[in-house]
Amino acid sequence: MTTLLRRIERFIAAGRGDFDELAAGAARFGCERVEPYRRLCERRGITRAALDDWRAAPPVPTSAFKSLRLAAAEPREVFRSSGTTRGAERRSVHYHPYPDLYRTVIDATFADACLPAGAGRVPILSLIPGRDAAPDSSLSFMVDHVFERHAAPGSAWAVARDGIDVEQASGWLQSHGGGEPVLILATALALVLLLDHLEGPTAHAIRRPAGSRVFETGGFKGQRLETTPEDIRQRARSLLGLDPEAIVREYGMTELTSQAYSRPGGQRLRTPPWMPFRVLDPESLEEAEDGEPGLLSFFDLANLGSVCHVLTEDLGVREGDAFQLLGRATGAELRGCSLTAEELGAA
Repeated sequence: MTTLLRRIERFIAAGRGDFDELAAGAARFGCERVEPYRRLCERRGITRAALDDWRAAPPVPTSAFKSLRLAAAEPREVFRSSGTTRGAERRSVHYHPYPDLYRTVIDATFADACLPAGAGRVPILSLIPGRDAAPDSSLSFMVDHVFERHAAPGSAWAVARDGIDVEQASGWLQSHGGGEPVLILATALALVLLLDHLEGPTAHAIRRPAGSRVFETGGFKGQRLETTPEDIRQRARSLLGLDPEAIVREYGMTELTSQAYSRPGGQRLRTPPWMPFRVLDPESLEEAEDGEPGLLSFFDLANLGSVCHVLTEDLGVREGDAFQLLGRATGAELRGCSLTAEELGAA
C-alpha cells in the first residue's frame, strides 16, 4: 500500500506514472480493504482481473457515505458534509486515512486555477470558515491550507458565528481597493450575502485591482433565493469592479478529495488528470452519449483511502474534455444510485 500511495502522490504532484495502472491498483486496493465495496464487487461478479480497467469498478453513490463506513485504513481525518433539513444523521462522512494526499491535491491545482499568473502570496479575504470554526469540513481544511501556502500579510477571515461578517468584509475590501490583486474565497451563498450588503444604502463603490480573483464554490444548501449563477457572477463583476475573467468556479464535495475548476470567467468545469469524469445514464448507469445529460461520476485517485469511483447526485453534460453542471437530480433520476446503495448496504 505504501508504494501505491507514494506513486499516486508522485502522479498528482508531478505527473509521473501511468494513470490506468495506478487506477487499477487503487480499484483493487479498495475492493480488498473496504468491506462494503468488496461485497458490491462480489455480488456483481467483478474479479481482480476485471479491475484492470477503472471503468469496470462500480461507482459508489454519494448517499452511501451517509450510512456506511467506507474506509480502507484507520482515518486520520473525518470530514462531514454540511447539515441538511433531514438532520445531522443524514450527513455524508468521509473517513480519510491520507490527509497529506489531500494537501498534495490542493498544491497541485489551486494556484494554477485561482491565482493570477505568476502570483506568489496575495491578500486573501475568506468568507468560508476555517477549521477552528468547522473542524470536520473538508472545504475548511482546504481553505486553511490555502492560507498557509498563499496568504499575504493582511489577509483576513470575515466569518461570524452565524455566518459571514459583511461589515468586516466590506471594510477589508475598501482597504484593499488599490495596488496588488486580491483573492476572495466564498461559497455561492456567502457571495450573495456580501453582494446584497454592498448594494445596500450605506454601500460605497469598491474597485478591485486588475488581476483580482473570486473563488466561488457550492450552492445554496436549501436556501430559496431568487437568483441564478450567472446573475451572481454579473453582480460580483459589477459591485466588486472585477474583470470578466475574474471568477473561478470550483466543484467539489465531501465525498471527493479532488476538485474540478472552471477556467477564469468560464462555465465549463475541468477535472485534473488523476480524476477523470463520466456522464452516466441515471437508470442503467451506462455511459451516456456526448451531449446527453446524465449523472456525473468521478474516479479520484486521491480517494485511495475510501472508494475512488464516486457517483454523484448531480446532473451534467459532457462538452469535450469538460462538463457543464446542470443541477441536482430528482428522485426519479436517481434509480441507478438507489439500487447500488441498496447493494452496498445489504449484509
